[in-house]
Amino acid sequence: MPSVSQLSKDQFDIFRSRLGADGFTFEDRPNHVFLARKSGAVVNLYNSGKVVLGGSDHSAIEAVSSILKELGSAEIMKVAKQLEPLNLTAARVGTDEVGKGDYFGPLVIAGVLVSPDQEDALRALGVRDSKTLSDTTITNLAIEIRKIVGPKKYEEVSVSPLKYNLLYQKLRNVNRILGWGHARVIENLLAHGNECELAVADQFGDRSYIDGALMRRGQQINLLQMPKAERDMAVAAASILARDVFLSRMRRLSESYLLDFPKGATHVVEFGKNLIRAHGVGFFKMLQSYISRLRDRSQMALFQQLRQTYSPQRK
Repeated sequence: MPSVSQLSKDQFDIFRSRLGADGFTFEDRPNHVFLARKSGAVVNLYNSGKVVLGGSDHSAIEAVSSILKELGSAEIMKVAKQLEPLNLTAARVGTDEVGKGDYFGPLVIAGVLVSPDQEDALRALGVRDSKTLSDTTITNLAIEIRKIVGPKKYEEVSVSPLKYNLLYQKLRNVNRILGWGHARVIENLLAHGNECELAVADQFGDRSYIDGALMRRGQQINLLQMPKAERDMAVAAASILARDVFLSRMRRLSESYLLDFPKGATHVVEFGKNLIRAHGVGFFKMLQSYISRLRDRSQMALFQQLRQTYSPQRK
């Protein structure tokens, strides 16, 4: 989630000067004092004094945040849009996924079986849609969620880029892959002997994608699929566990290469080029395993740029 703060107008020039000294370039935009940009970080300063930070370079964003604090800015807490709760009272499986649009990270689907007597404890923890929570909060909440529901009441399926390739070659459709993943966590939870008649999932396509992938046990339960399903406690808990596994895999990848891998599918070209130069054929072969995740011309062009970086080094 982008960082938002409020800066006094008498600090605008100083802020611009500090960013310029830090290597930012500036652009004119409507309703902006300026838009400042450098690799992995974007700073929007609006005429109202509102400052919005975004990008994949967390260290650069933290450095800008430190400048803002020095200049006396006040952070604005972003309030998520409130939706009516689903008011489901029966035991149910909630499922959610993270990473379907990511370039380097895995696709992770998680499921949590929540009983009515566990909902108050999860609510007291602050369990809600993972997109509204910081990475540190995700990690801490995931530990507590697993303790509350118990070891046989949650499932996490992590699909590596290589496995994603194999699934894509077989299913030829992103929604079918998602349906397969949601169905797997439902089936795995029911295989533990858990009694449940309802599963809730976020709407990512026609419900037939999940229904068609369910096997004998899963076909016995009622599937409820709707937009913004994270307002249900079971789905919100699943979204946190999925995000936690995703972050853990990304940390492991970063530790292996001693670099902070970018999340998402932007800001990856220069990062990928540097990795290929540093690690050569080993990394390039790994990069090739990502190719089936590239499904439009712009993404294919991105891969071609990375391949050209390595090609001159081939023997």
